[in-house]
Amino acid sequence: MSAPQSNSGNNVPNGVVPMNPTALVVEDDRMTRMIHSYHLRALGFQTREAENGQVAVQLLESGMRYDVILMDYEMPIMNGAEATKRIRDMGIQSAILGVSDIDDENVRASFVRSGLTDLFSKPLARDMLIPYTTSV
Repeated sequence: MSAPQSNSGNNVPNGVVPMNPTALVVEDDRMTRMIHSYHLRALGFQTREAENGQVAVQLLESGMRYDVILMDYEMPIMNGAEATKRIRDMGIQSAILGVSDIDDENVRASFVRSGLTDLFSKPLARDMLIPYTTSV
């Protein structure tokens, strides 16, 4: 697993998430969004939520930046792989962590190739996010 890179505009070295890190939770299921946001806030992140990949891409196109992006794969309008590819095509280097319950290894591999930093299986546990929290 590679170290996360900050893209929040703060002057911090790559691999170090700044104080008051930010995260975007991209997930179509409201309850899962709430749980993922809860885990991130417990680790010191300020969070924002998006219900699909298109909303996430629009937020980033508008100039918003996040240190960490949690990205579901299966969502309406725009899935996680397409959103991740579009985010990377914008030059955004934030850590994008895929979170999915996909069983198909070909689909999982395609999701990773779209530009993910890492891919986790659901359910996401808080300790999976610790490497992406503030480090000294």
